[in-house]
Amino acid sequence: MSQRLYNNIEIQEKISKALQNLSDADLDKFCRKSHSKVVFDIKNPLVLKVPTHFTESEKMNAIKDEKGMDRYTWAYEFERNGFLYAMHTQWHARNDVYVQRWLADVA
Repeated sequence: MSQRLYNNIEIQEKISKALQNLSDADLDKFCRKSHSKVVFDIKNPLVLKVPTHFTESEKMNAIKDEKGMDRYTWAYEFERNGFLYAMHTQWHARNDVYVQRWLADVA
């Protein structure tokens, strides 16, 4: 088994921090499945965007997929323009090179 470049927590921390420096337009692109697939080779949007008025219960329900599994985390939540953003949690070894490339591009 090969060594991973990052563990899932490192990915979520690094990407969340970098996203906060993007323009609104660039951040919104990562709310789309298609853009997230191209950039990171993931199946879901990189971030989940919900209004800041969501209750804790609504926030917890929002991060679940159709089968009730959590696909996002609020651990690296950030706020912008009246919205909260949750980070995608499903990362695999094959995604590491995409993460590394993107982080280098936005640094």
